[in-house]
Amino acid sequence: MHKITASLPLMLKQLKLAAAMNSQWEALGHKAIKEQWAPQQYLVGLCHLELSSRADKRLQRYLKDAKLPIGKTLDSFDFTAVEGVKRPLIYDLMQQKDWLKRGDNILLFGASELGKTHLISSLGYQLIEQGYRVKFIPAMALVQQLQKTKQELKLQDDLRKLDKYSLLIIDDVGYVRKTEQETSVLFELIAHRYERCSLAITSNKSFEDWDELFDDTTMTVSAIDRLVHHATIINMTGESYRQKEAMKNIE
Repeated sequence: MHKITASLPLMLKQLKLAAAMNSQWEALGHKAIKEQWAPQQYLVGLCHLELSSRADKRLQRYLKDAKLPIGKTLDSFDFTAVEGVKRPLIYDLMQQKDWLKRGDNILLFGASELGKTHLISSLGYQLIEQGYRVKFIPAMALVQQLQKTKQELKLQDDLRKLDKYSLLIIDDVGYVRKTEQETSVLFELIAHRYERCSLAITSNKSFEDWDELFDDTTMTVSAIDRLVHHATIINMTGESYRQKEAMKNIE
């Protein structure tokens, strides 16, 4: 290494530019000399490498943090197997993301095994690739977490931590037990994110059955009003994937 550049790796580290620049500056320098690049072109090349490296690492962090079900991509979702949802609608949600900025919600209803979780997870993966933070969490796990922090008098802190996610996916709300403790924290979450941050909720219970989730009718109506005020509502119908596979085996 030339003595003039001997301290460059250390300086790059101090400037927090060691991710890509520290491993690529020398090889790119040889290429720049060989191809007679201008100094500005060499600098642009180094910056591009650093930014690409950071974007890739950020994507991996977001994917790991999201905890989305593995393998639930849009390409593997069979739109012909269910009614009530079409591919253009999901593509529109992926491409036109003003709904995220407004804090609009997505509500998916339908019987078990129709692919509600698959569909919303595929949207989550696409949003992460576009730089948005997404969190997937089963409804039961979420209310247990929020109950715990409420008992510790830290519920508002926990709700604010969830604000970093542009989309919070709450899966299987229909399985939440009807108790005052569980439904109250779920309502507080809905109220906290109202018109601020988006929720995506899957449920095997339609709104007319949500009195089975919330202990108080007024709370039920208030929760539904907030969710549907700005929302895309998808009602999925059809046969479950498991039933179809079972029928194939019989045949």
